[in-house]
Amino acid sequence: MEINQSIWLTKVIDFRKTREGNLRREYGWLSLAGLFWLREGDNTFGSAADNPIRLPERAPAQAGVFTLHHGHVTITKAPDVSIRLNKDELGNVSAALKVDTSGDPDYLFLDDPSSPHSLRSGQAPSGLLGTSLRMMVIERAGKLAIRVWDPQSPVRGDFAGCIWYEPDARFRVNAKIETYPQPRQFMIDDIVGIQRPVTMHAALAFELNGREYRLDAERQDDNSYDIIFKDTTAGKSTYAAGRYLTTEVAEGDQVIVDFNYAYNPPCAFTAFATCPLPLPQNILPVAIEAGEKFDQR
Repeated sequence: MEINQSIWLTKVIDFRKTREGNLRREYGWLSLAGLFWLREGDNTFGSAADNPIRLPERAPAQAGVFTLHHGHVTITKAPDVSIRLNKDELGNVSAALKVDTSGDPDYLFLDDPSSPHSLRSGQAPSGLLGTSLRMMVIERAGKLAIRVWDPQSPVRGDFAGCIWYEPDARFRVNAKIETYPQPRQFMIDDIVGIQRPVTMHAALAFELNGREYRLDAERQDDNSYDIIFKDTTAGKSTYAAGRYLTTEVAEGDQVIVDFNYAYNPPCAFTAFATCPLPLPQNILPVAIEAGEKFDQR
């Protein structure tokens, strides 16, 4: 498929700017500050060292308790602590929490008491405050954990920006969609050692430097495809665990796979992500010198 080089280059650059902006958001991946797997029963949280869920130092020493009971999580806050459940202040009763995989998760906000916008100051909060710690229950293969964000994370503050290969149209390839008669189910490993099921709808077959390659891909609602892949640059100029990519929207049995849009998974920036890793068949024996790089230092 022919492209206008100037328009294509502008779109690639705009994508990269948006990518960095999303990473830098108040509650983006750079703000992750903890991932704590819950044990059955009570799991206290706060900044004190004896909490199994230890929050940053500016949090109260004892902020409350998450209770896991047969796959369900509730929160009970400490009496003198101010916590918001979504937009409303949490009362002195236990509240059930919806997990991230529900599609409508609950968010908890623990305001910095020194902030003039905190609930303890007597002023109503406006939007998502940059001083608030945020927490959410996540589910991975039946296991439940508390994910913590801190907009004041030094990882966010010290982030120098992404590094990229120069845009190269040679790595924008036309792929034939080899749709599977029935979607294929696989168990995929993630970066924290948990296996989870994934569904692949097709193999995308393309040529690069005169050789043919295939990547298993998951079809999205807009008829684009998501790909997790790894190539021979991994661990050298790109992230060792692999990279992610979303194709253009398919037309018939053809789709554009533009590796200039390849980007690093969240686990390239934080130890608190649970990134899925490439399937064995998506490890390519070729150097994809396009998209996002990674500083190995």
